[in-house]
Amino acid sequence: MFEKKKVWVGVGSVLATTMAASTANAAPLTQPNAAPASFMAAPMAEGEMAAPEIDLSTNDTAFLAQLGFIRGHLWVGMKLYEEGHIEMAKTHMKHPGDELYAGLTEAFNDRGQPGFADELEALADSVINDNSKDVVMNNYKVLLDAISAHEPIADMTAKGVLLSVATMLMATADEYAVGIQEGKVAQVHEYQDALGFKEIANNRLERINSEEAQKASSAIDETRSVLKSLTDLWPTITPEGEFQGDASKIYGAASRIELEARSI
Repeated sequence: MFEKKKVWVGVGSVLATTMAASTANAAPLTQPNAAPASFMAAPMAEGEMAAPEIDLSTNDTAFLAQLGFIRGHLWVGMKLYEEGHIEMAKTHMKHPGDELYAGLTEAFNDRGQPGFADELEALADSVINDNSKDVVMNNYKVLLDAISAHEPIADMTAKGVLLSVATMLMATADEYAVGIQEGKVAQVHEYQDALGFKEIANNRLERINSEEAQKASSAIDETRSVLKSLTDLWPTITPEGEFQGDASKIYGAASRIELEARSI
């Protein structure tokens, strides 16, 4: 797994050199790695935008994205599992606990939530120990229900959810850029992570509450269209050798979705 050293602080901030759409109150992004409940990006060079502090205990947009990264790892792991790529699936099962969950424990405590460490471990163990498919699938369902119980999406505005989607697309682009390099597969795991993140970002649109969905129908429809345009970047879940893929399309999609969110 490629270990990213940077902190994503916001689509607008990250793309500040190429677009002027961000505002001072841009919703911050979180990295799909372990992160404390509150952290500050590294000092910026002269002329760059200062990064706002990200508090996962209070920032629902960032918190939802972080939970989305966990879902993304699990989604692609289970997709691989169901297609018979068991050894690949096992590597994704460990990822959410190792890289993500620890960074959410303080936020869970601050939000008065129990967390889902036991459910996460149960799924990972059942896959890694080659338990029956029935056991694995049941553990996956139980875990997804537990994650859903922690997500604030039902109470969020459409704008907040779409900004969280943009967050996930930025991470998707970074993962894809590591996975596909110079016309070939460099890191298949990262390519797969990118697919999982994109799928969860898309699924978020279906969970926006009905009142918000009605008010923001145009922005949501456009976001759905933008996400659909990325489908061809993942023609297979297990690519090998030469492979043409362009992460810039995903970066562009992230910025477009942020603009849609800010138009609401």
